[in-house]
Amino acid sequence: MKTFIITGASKGLGSAIAKQCLRTGDRCILISRTIDPAFEVLASSSDSKLSFIPTDLKETEKLSSLVKGILTEVDEKSDLYFINNAGIIDPIKPIGNLGQECLESSMKVNFMAPIVLTDEFIKQTSDSDRKKVVVNISSGAAKNPYHGWAAYCSTKAGLEMFTRVAGLEQDKVPFPVCLISFSPGVMDTEMQGTIRSADEHDFVDRDKFQDYKEKGMLRSPELVASTLLQLLEGEDLENGKFYDIKDLL
Repeated sequence: MKTFIITGASKGLGSAIAKQCLRTGDRCILISRTIDPAFEVLASSSDSKLSFIPTDLKETEKLSSLVKGILTEVDEKSDLYFINNAGIIDPIKPIGNLGQECLESSMKVNFMAPIVLTDEFIKQTSDSDRKKVVVNISSGAAKNPYHGWAAYCSTKAGLEMFTRVAGLEQDKVPFPVCLISFSPGVMDTEMQGTIRSADEHDFVDRDKFQDYKEKGMLRSPELVASTLLQLLEGEDLENGKFYDIKDLL
């Protein structure tokens, strides 16, 4: 049995992953502010077990108890896949115009939430001898600077290094968690819509991203979800590694 715990599951990649897992009968625990009613229909038709936990990831002080509550629900023999998918692109502004409130939201959702959830997941499953995988959804922005994306690039870069350190550490423990970063590339999601609507003075590469949409260069979330799930099926995941979808297609 497999259990998938997915943040940001209400739309985009998180939704696509959840729907594919439900179709194959896997257990899904979805963490987001809202839920798509289609999930319940899929779960019923495929006899899958579905749980939805309404959560605002900016409330990081609640995440420790969230993980504890999740783990009390899952079968002790179930393989566990924790997918930190939730993320926000805002603020798209050059440095000097970020604003503390928007910057703090970016830091909490893109960085603090996934590392707190991962820290608690590792701590609370440390004596559990089963397959345990954490996937931190990354981005090319973790490795490359973009004008106007200081918050997004910085938080993704921080999460990338956190994943590498955690993978290094986990290779030395008796019952390790395997942690990977996964970069989905450019997808046809609401985040891309936000990017295309940014002010060109705030984001100088806006026209390039508009071209991606107009020329049909955006991958569907369904394709990306399928590629990730195929990767997770393998037994040779390298702990701490950055996996880029371009190398998997």
